[in-house]
Amino acid sequence: MATETINKGEFIIEHIGEVIDDALYEKRLWDMKYGGVQNFYICEIRKDFTIDATFKGNMACFLNHGCDPNCVLEKWQVDGETRVGVFASHTIEMGDPLTYDYRFVQFRPEVKYQCGAPNCRGILGVKKKIVKLDICWGWGSKHKRTSAACPAIEI
Repeated sequence: MATETINKGEFIIEHIGEVIDDALYEKRLWDMKYGGVQNFYICEIRKDFTIDATFKGNMACFLNHGCDPNCVLEKWQVDGETRVGVFASHTIEMGDPLTYDYRFVQFRPEVKYQCGAPNCRGILGVKKKIVKLDICWGWGSKHKRTSAACPAIEI
């Protein structure tokens, strides 16, 4: 919750934690999933740069998801190191919850979440799209090449 009015563009807090690569990120997510962990504090910034505040972190790990967030994460270079800051995307009034769009890739089943925003996606993260890849080819009747054998692939 905002303890005071925060102006658009204002720095709120640095998002800190253990920086891990993609392999460790995936391992920890699966370990948490199979361990029944409901709450986790992992923020993927880019490939091979994920902040895991599960064991080491600050209050930034408690920011909630919002489909119409009032905060954004920005990457900065400080003394040659990548740092992540939380900034107000618009003016935030005292008492408003601080939110950013998690936009993480889902594990199945999808996690239902209603943030109350008019554009709420109804789930945490992003919805997967079903697309048919036209570059897939299979063999049809009489050995003619056809794309009809291609299944829809989730990406």
